[in-house]
Amino acid sequence: MLGESTTGFSERRIATTERRSAFAVRALILFFVLEYVRPPLLAQLQLQALIIVVMLALWLAARDRPWANILTAQVLFFCICLQGILSSYNNYAAYAISRAMFGHVVIALALSWMLAVRQIFTTVTWAWLMIIGYVAVYGLTHGGKGPGAMLGDENDLALACATAFPFAFYSFERLTGWRRWLSGGIGGLLVLAIVVSFSRGGLVALAAAGVYCWLASRHKVRGLVTGVVALLLLLIAAPEQGRTGQSYGERLSSIFQTDEGTAETRRFLWSAARNMWQANPILGVGAGNFSFVVGRYQPQDFEKPDYLERDWSGTAVHSVYFQVLAEHGSVGIALLGYLLWAHFRAIRRLRRAASRPELPSDLRRDAELYGGALGGAVIGYGAAGAFLSVAYYPYLWYFTAMAVALEAAVQREVTAAGAKRA
Repeated sequence: MLGESTTGFSERRIATTERRSAFAVRALILFFVLEYVRPPLLAQLQLQALIIVVMLALWLAARDRPWANILTAQVLFFCICLQGILSSYNNYAAYAISRAMFGHVVIALALSWMLAVRQIFTTVTWAWLMIIGYVAVYGLTHGGKGPGAMLGDENDLALACATAFPFAFYSFERLTGWRRWLSGGIGGLLVLAIVVSFSRGGLVALAAAGVYCWLASRHKVRGLVTGVVALLLLLIAAPEQGRTGQSYGERLSSIFQTDEGTAETRRFLWSAARNMWQANPILGVGAGNFSFVVGRYQPQDFEKPDYLERDWSGTAVHSVYFQVLAEHGSVGIALLGYLLWAHFRAIRRLRRAASRPELPSDLRRDAELYGGALGGAVIGYGAAGAFLSVAYYPYLWYFTAMAVALEAAVQREVTAAGAKRA
């Protein structure tokens, strides 16, 4: 009787865990729909905040939670955002950023836990890719702009599409049947949306992510064909004249004009960011405070009157790296650098672990597919981030947490396969 009772309790506990996991997955996908699609009525209810609280409770209640130094670095970055509430010039700006970062870190923790099962990883990743596919369609029909919030303007839309492109690329390369053609269609929509957005940063991100995907691919010819198709789509869809009044070619060529226009303005603002860092080298001026104090740190070695006579307060720094350097000092930029380094190290480990020929073919395929996609996504984010102030956007936090989850899932299956052979 005792054995039957214990067995029944174990079965009930397993069933409860499975129901909890299913609920958590649905809630996470709903969160992505609310964040990226922004349904008009639902977005106003701010259900995302409720889901974040639920995710934190589920993560705290979970027993088998992977942990890695990547997650430690994320929590530490959130902590240095918090300290800015007390020490920065604009306390409310630091508070608003800290509140947003709290949500990003909680969702990242949930991703690292829930996606540590390969089937769930696949389900959530495909749901996210299709959501971004919808966002691309929205951008194509709304002049290159997204549904709002973190997808409000053209650069935001292009960044989202560029980070999603590696998932479409590797899915097209690795999968077969309807999933290959669906991912290929989504990839084409992502490229078209980036072109219509007229975002130079988005195109740089797409190019960087595409090159990484091709170099990291084990099917170079197939990858090259995919890249050529993407390039043809770009050339065909490129508008003769965009929102800036320039042709697409003129818009892109301005990237290399470093002594005039927006490029010169960026150099001016980056110099101000360095001045901020030199004056506040350890923890910076505080989260979200660059635009409020930039007027105090304007460089004086730019000769044009607009730079010498104008107060540039209220201007964004237009670079994730200078943004973190100025607002979080040496500690912040070290944590950012560590996140990038640890992300690719985790991808290398998991791909190596799954490369053994005796392992199931679907495990080896998924490790290559999603490991490569996560690498390409962060490359795209890093390339666009050189020109955009996106330190507090969720992409880096989500993708690095997904790398933790994928490595845990792969290691779990590799260990199980080894025990079965023994």
